[in-house]
Parts: sequence; structure tokens; C-alpha cells
Amino acid sequence: MSARTVTTGRSALRALAAEWPLAWLWNPDMSALLFAVRNTIASLVALWIAFAMELSEPQWAAMTVWIVAQGSRGESLSKGRWRIVGTAAGMVAAILIIACFPQQPWLFLPALAIWAGLCAGLATLVQNFRSYAFVLAAYTGAIIAMDSSAHPGTVFSVAMDRGTYIVIGVICEMVAGLLFAAGLDARARRFMRAELLSAIASATTTLADILRGRTPPENDVRAVFSRTLALNDQMEFIAVEIGRRDRQVVCAYETIGLISRLMSRALGMRARLRAVPDRSALSEEVIGAAATLLEGMAARLADPAKVPGVRAEIDAQAELCHQAEARTIAVENAAEGDEAEREQAIRDRVALQGLAFLLREYQRLLTCFAADPAALATPGRYRLKALPNWRAAWHNGVRATAAILIAGMVWEMTAWTNGAVFVSLVAVVCGRFAAVENTVLASNRFFYGACWAVLASIVPVFFLIPLADGFGALTLAIAPFMLLGGLALRNSATQSQAASYSMFFPVMLGLGNATKMADLTWFNTAVTLLLSLGGGVLVFKCVLPFDEYRVCMVMRRRTLGGLRRILRGGRHAPDDADWVGMITQSMQRLIRYAGLQVTPVFDTYLCGALAVMTMGRNLLALRARSVALPPEARVEIETMMARLCGSGVTLGHLREEVARVLGVLRRMEHDDTGEEQRSNLTQALGSLLIVSVELDRNEAFLDDRLFANAMLRRA
Repeated sequence: MSARTVTTGRSALRALAAEWPLAWLWNPDMSALLFAVRNTIASLVALWIAFAMELSEPQWAAMTVWIVAQGSRGESLSKGRWRIVGTAAGMVAAILIIACFPQQPWLFLPALAIWAGLCAGLATLVQNFRSYAFVLAAYTGAIIAMDSSAHPGTVFSVAMDRGTYIVIGVICEMVAGLLFAAGLDARARRFMRAELLSAIASATTTLADILRGRTPPENDVRAVFSRTLALNDQMEFIAVEIGRRDRQVVCAYETIGLISRLMSRALGMRARLRAVPDRSALSEEVIGAAATLLEGMAARLADPAKVPGVRAEIDAQAELCHQAEARTIAVENAAEGDEAEREQAIRDRVALQGLAFLLREYQRLLTCFAADPAALATPGRYRLKALPNWRAAWHNGVRATAAILIAGMVWEMTAWTNGAVFVSLVAVVCGRFAAVENTVLASNRFFYGACWAVLASIVPVFFLIPLADGFGALTLAIAPFMLLGGLALRNSATQSQAASYSMFFPVMLGLGNATKMADLTWFNTAVTLLLSLGGGVLVFKCVLPFDEYRVCMVMRRRTLGGLRRILRGGRHAPDDADWVGMITQSMQRLIRYAGLQVTPVFDTYLCGALAVMTMGRNLLALRARSVALPPEARVEIETMMARLCGSGVTLGHLREEVARVLGVLRRMEHDDTGEEQRSNLTQALGSLLIVSVELDRNEAFLDDRLFANAMLRRA
């Protein structure tokens, strides 16, 4: 039997094993296994240190390790740092609240609720683990304050204990990660390049399909935009590993932004080709050559040595577009009275100019991808910008405040012995999901993970820990369950539940230096945990609940409001980067809302949002180009934008004004003007044609009545 046959057989067996149920558990990936082993060891070391320091609740140190543990070192380092910052802020807040309202529950609980709501709202406005810092500040403050509520004089010592647990857990996780961090910089660079290359390949495939006249699936188009935003978030952690000022990191941020802009340009090209369907063999030949060049691009970009040659070919193809455009002007001048031939030349020029714009965008993308020093001349110009969602922040703040108040009321009315713990855990749930889009979906999974933690704790608490006579025996009793949680954390299908499981499993053990958890204590802890998490789920379902119809209506209103600001102009109008960032963010937010399945309601919004993004970019380009147009054309464009920027403008008004200005530009383009002026007029004409096509194809999104009916019909 040949070695090739053996290798093929092994590959087939591995592929088959990966498809079996629970393959992530009994046939884990090596990186997942190393992650689980590393963090199990780190959590046990943190637990041992907490025992050695005779801290009252050592399980919190082990819990911190699993909370901080992430898939990459950059993520872990960032999360650990922000966890310490958030914990410190929560400690200060708890001390101040206790100091201001000792023995005054009806002032203390509202103050605590307002603090949690404020942190939850602020967590919604920032990105990545900066958001996590506000989350930590919210529920750390609640935990410390509730632990000290019966004895206000102990708040400082309780806060110091809590801070000590966090620092021990973070340090243990960081040290364990550093031991496995050989070649970290090189791995991070390879990962960054591979992710960028994959995103560029997806975008390039879409471009080639559009130029060939094939309509790419809407899901593929949206996936590229969503991927760029996810990669933009991931770059923060890569920058921690490589260095924020590294040239490749700076250029990678620019590359990500340019991928989104390129996709927007591709959608505009699709509209151009639809607007001028009857093109000559000249333009078809140039467009076909560009499509052929793009179709083989992904494989060539994988080799860094071939990138300069690819850039040269893109330049040459763009020059062919300009030469072909000049030939259309010559044809138009020679046509004299032949109206059909002149119209043909204009159609060709509209298509060729769009292709030239697209190729120039692609050239800028390759310049940044190659980390060319020329790309650093204007750093931040193309970088995607995160825009705050004030409405979501308000909702999350109100929801967290209401949850704490309701939990506090339950505690006061029932005088429940574990009421303080109940309030603390409700704060944990509300804080934990402050920055999550679909809170109901996420909180349900979090609740299921806690249920698994309760069930898993039965074996060690009732059967293994009572037999343990030292830390070594305790390690053997609990390490397999921690290892299980670590493997589940690296499996995408179980990641949400595993985060809850790993967080609460140490809590359910009730570890202490001189005590072991009794049966009744375990039962009370389990009931308190599940009731608090279940209460959090109910709050998310009842207080400003998620509703896909309302979400789509609000996001549509915000999107069209941005389009009106573009028409209005002035300092409040978004620039190109802001506009692309705003639309792509809204699409990604909606996809996260939807979870695993994009419903027809969401699909209606997503298709319309792509169209509005294309319209907005072309209106921005039209405003910028109008300064080079004849005075008559400039006045007509400014008049159109002034008439359309009001809130009461209907789809019919939009169509009428765009059609009117298109007629003016066509008439002026037919007049005897110079070559440069004719090219400028054709550029303006092309931008308005794209707007006109998108208006016709997205009537269901742009018309208020039709959109509302579509939402109600599909909801």
C-alpha cells in the first residue's frame, strides 16, 4: 500500500469523524485541546493561589480565568486588561453607593439600578472589550454592593477581595498564554494576511460575476460586508499582538475599509450595466477583459511576489478604459446627426467610466494590501468607522435598570435569604448581554449553559469532593469538567452555552479552605442561580423586547435620514467612509439580530440598505463632481438636492426630479462641448443613472406605505 493511499485514507477518516455527533468532544481539534488544557491548568493554579491566600471565595479566581480566556492571545490580553479596568470602576462605584445609602434600601437599590443601567448603555456605544469593561463595572459594583449591604462597614474589604480574585485570575491566564505564545508575532501576521486575502477573494469573485452579467446571490454580497466588519473588530486584537503602529496593521485597517468601498462600487457598476444594456462591442471587449483579469486574481495575490505585477496589470486595464472612453467621444463627434450612434457612444462611456472607477478602487485596495508606504500618506482615510447606536444604548440602559429594580423589589418583599445573591446575578445577566444584539436569543443560550453547569456540579459536589483530602484530589475531581467546558468554548455550535457553563461551574462547587458545600447549600445556590438567570431572560422578553418589525422600521428610518443629510449637504452630511460604515454596521447588526436564519422581513431591509448605500455614494460623488460642471448643470443638481432633502418627499417626487435632471444632462451632453466637459457630464449622468435604477428596483423599500405593508405581511 502506497504512502499516498494511507494519507488519503486517514484524511477521509478524519473528515468522517468530524461529522459525527459530539465530534468536538471525542475528536477535538489540536488547537481546541491545547486551549482547554492550558486554561484548565491556569484556573487550577488560580484556585490554588486563592486557597493559599485564604480568600473567602476562591472559586472566583478560577472563574476569572475562564471568563478572560479567548481564542487568541490578543483577545485574552485585551480582555484581561479591560476586565481589571472594569473591576476597579465597579469597586469604586460600590464603595460610593454603600457610603451614600447605608441602611436605606429604597435609595440604595435605585442607585445601584441606575449605575447598572448607565454602564449597560455605555457598553452598547463602544466596541469589543471596552464594552466589556463597562459590563464588568456594572455587575462587579452590584456584586460588591449586595455582598456588603447587610454590613456596610465591610464594603472596602469585600471590594479588595473581589479585586484580588480578578487580578489572580487574569495574571494566571496571561502567564499560561505566554507559555504557549512562541512565534506569536509571525502567527498573527500570517492569520491577518490570510483573512484579508480571503475577504479580497470573495469580493473579487463578486466583481467578476457582475462584469460577466451574472447576478451574484444577495447572501454572498452581504456576507462580504459582514465579514469586513467582523475582521475590522478582530484587527484590534491582532494589533495587540503585533503593535498598533506597525505598517502592516495600519494598512490592514485601510484594506478592510477599501473592501467595503469596493463592494459598494461593484453594486454601482451592476446598476450602471443595467441602466445601459445596449452597449457596443468596444465596451463589451474592455469589460470582458477586466472580468478575465479579476477571475484569476485570488490565486495570484496569494503569492506576495506577484502582487506588484497584478497592480501593473490593473493599471494597464484602467488605461484601456480611458482609451476606450476617448474613442467613444471621437465616435460621438463623428456621428453628427446620427442620434442612435451618439446615444450608443454615451452608453458606452457610462459603462467604461464606471469600470475605470472600479479599477482605481481596486488599485487602492491592492496598494494597502501590499503595505505600500504610499498607503500611509493619508492614514485613516479609508478605515471603517464605528458609529454609536444611541437608541440601542437607551433600551439596554432602561432594561438593566428595570431588571435590578424588579429583583430588588422581589428581595424586599420576600425577605429571601439568598435575595442579595439573586440581585447580583440578575445584574450579571443584564450586564453580560448589554452589547448583544438579539438579547433574547443570547440569554436563552446563557441560561441553558448555566443549567449544564448545575447538572455537571452534581458529580463533584456529592460524590468526588467529599472524598478529597487535599488540593491534588480536588484537582482530579474538577479538572475533567473544566476541560469539557474548554473544548465546548472552542466549538462554534456550543460556544454561547459553554461561556455560561465555564463561568458558573466554579460557583456551583462552593469551594472554601475549611468548608465543603452541603446538600442544602448546593440546592439553594442552584435555585438562586437558575431563578436569577431565568428572571433576566424574562426581563429581556418583557421590557422593550426584541421585535424584528420595529427594528427594521427604525433602521430604515435612520438609513433614509442619512440619505436626506447627503442631499442637504453641509457639515452634518456623512462623508463617504461614514456612509459606508453606517450602512454596513446596520446590516451586520441586523444579521446578528437574526441569528442563524435571515427572515424575509430582514431580507427586505438588507436588500434595500444595499441599494440606499449605492445611491448615497453616487449622490456624494455627484455633489463633489458638480463643481466641474457647467453652471446650468450645477444649478439643476443643487435644485434637485434641495427639493429632495425634505422629510415629506415621496418616491414619486424622487423619480420625477432625477428624471428631470437626467434629461438636462443628456441634452447638455449632446451639445458641442469640449472633451473634458463631456467626460464630466457623462460622470454626472452615470451617477444619476445608478440612482434612477436603484429607485426603480427598490420601490418596496423606499416607499413608506409599501415597506410598512411588506413588513406587516411578512411578520
